[in-house]
Amino acid sequence: MIRVDESTRDDLTRVAGEDMGGASADETIRRLLAEHWQMKAIAAMDAYRATDPEGWGEYVAEADREDRASAPTADAWDEAA
Repeated sequence: MIRVDESTRDDLTRVAGEDMGGASADETIRRLLAEHWQMKAIAAMDAYRATDPEGWGEYVAEADREDRASAPTADAWDEAA
């Protein structure tokens, strides 16, 4: 159990109803925490790109190599034609 101010509870209920399709308070908090983590991860990657352009370039190149390695060799759409 957590204690929150009544106005915070009302805001949470409003967000749950308007933006989360009527999710429970627990689910709404979980989603908001997940969004928060995603925003922190994006900010960290932005900071990495800005402070270490060379390292960022290496990271992007490696990710590209891994994407190519895991890509299918044939396009399924081509086989259907």
